[in-house]
Amino acid sequence: MLTPAQQATLDYHLREANLLTNEELILELTDHYSTDLTERIAQGMTFETALTAIQTAFGGRKGLQKMERAYNRVTFRHYDESWKQALIIQFQKPLLWRQTIPSYAVLLVFSFFSIMTNSSASSKWDAFSNGTLGGVIVGFVINQLAILWPYLKSIVRNGIHNIPAEGLYMMKRQGLLTATLYTSGLLGYLWLLPLLPSSMQAVLVSIYLASVCLYMLTSHKMHELLYEYAPGR
Repeated sequence: MLTPAQQATLDYHLREANLLTNEELILELTDHYSTDLTERIAQGMTFETALTAIQTAFGGRKGLQKMERAYNRVTFRHYDESWKQALIIQFQKPLLWRQTIPSYAVLLVFSFFSIMTNSSASSKWDAFSNGTLGGVIVGFVINQLAILWPYLKSIVRNGIHNIPAEGLYMMKRQGLLTATLYTSGLLGYLWLLPLLPSSMQAVLVSIYLASVCLYMLTSHKMHELLYEYAPGR
């Protein structure tokens, strides 16, 4: 059984000395290290010697970093499930009636009003649509820079190492979803909408805007969830 001081040293060893950030992996390694350390200390080794020996067995910092990159795939599937649940909740009571349906109704009315009125209103709608898409792109870029900034600063102090698991996940998923939304919106605007009657255009546009809103809402919830446990990363 490790003492509190030894447990603190082990935590520092994993997080600071080896720069691990995946909380699930850190928890698993903590259990493994603790068991191995206890056995080695019982055999007469000092705590420091045993800690170094275990790290060497894992291939040093490079080996642990490589393990984390592989482990991230498992963790990211867990994060995907959390994101999926955040989306599903929006279609369940009480949020379905309090938030989702009223918000979509507003978007639907706005879409009908904008598309089925005169050309002046149509030009305003074009400006709004372009502004919305532009805002999503600008927000995405700023968010990615905000996620990367702590990592970039740490490179100066610690050298090249893994991007924190939370940041890497958000960058990958937000990059994919933003590109998908932007591409589908652009293709729909240029090729699909002109083929549809005005009423169907309004419905399609409202669904698209609702998708953008759901993406932004659930993305924010995921960011809060992931960084609740790692506010400094």
